[in-house]
Amino acid sequence: MVIRALAILQLVRMPLALAVGSDLWLATLLVRWNPMAADRAASRMDLWLALVIGGLIGGGLLGFAAGMNDLLDLRRDQATNPGRPLPAGRMRTPHAALVTFGSLVTALLASVAFGDDALHVALLAAAGIVAWNTVGRHIPWLGIPMMGLAHAGVMFIPWPGQPFTLPACLVFAQAVVTGTLLHQRSGKRPAIDQRTVVGLVLIAVACVAGLVALGLKREAPAWPPPHAAWLGVFPIIGMGWFVWLLRGAIVEPTAPESNLLLQRAVVAVPPAMAAAWALSMEHPVAAAAFAGTAIACWTLAYLAREIHAMLAAPPVWRG
Repeated sequence: MVIRALAILQLVRMPLALAVGSDLWLATLLVRWNPMAADRAASRMDLWLALVIGGLIGGGLLGFAAGMNDLLDLRRDQATNPGRPLPAGRMRTPHAALVTFGSLVTALLASVAFGDDALHVALLAAAGIVAWNTVGRHIPWLGIPMMGLAHAGVMFIPWPGQPFTLPACLVFAQAVVTGTLLHQRSGKRPAIDQRTVVGLVLIAVACVAGLVALGLKREAPAWPPPHAAWLGVFPIIGMGWFVWLLRGAIVEPTAPESNLLLQRAVVAVPPAMAAAWALSMEHPVAAAAFAGTAIACWTLAYLAREIHAMLAAPPVWRG
């Protein structure tokens, strides 16, 4: 039973699910902190309930994306990632399909609590996940920005009319950069060549410009506030830490260790950036909670590696 439970957590990428949940928690708090959204369901319900719903949406969508990826890559993983639950035999295909479909249903049902328009955004995110898994991952210049838009899109589920789009811009940029490096360092095909990089940059710049223009059209409030412009330094510090983590992964000569560093950055940076945004908006309690989440994500990423190694090791202790 323990092995089956660990296999499910490994299938849905539990540390990463917590990181994506942090993006939803930040998006939920941004709604509650904006007086213009006082009539939104995310503002009117109790805080703990809103956070639970946000976590279910984020974790459900990530579980759906990860499970679908493993199901479609089963044959490839038998050669390249034999330690994953399906090729290792710790989980059967029907069971994995049930977990994958259940994750999607959980995310969609939870999004209903934020309103019908929130459900529509969640459906668009799910459609983007399907498109990336079936088509996008085979066309890096298109698929990687598509993945970035799916990550950024979840920030609009609690309030599709969110005018403050800068956090979504950074989520998109981080997803594109880490996705590109993971694709390259993992040796995935097709390889990223110079033409692919040019296409990636052009599409990414267009997407960021679109998100910024959306915020301007919706008359986003001034940030940082004029009376405390110094608060804008916190997201800059968070991005600096992200760049430092990327530098360590890039200079690492061995691909497995480089991928490990990138994966830790993927899971730890979202809650750390959420803490930075909370500090920049003068909410220290929320910032402390997000900082604790970042530490938990980093720890879970480390433990996941150790547990994965133990599960993949032969049971020599049985004699």
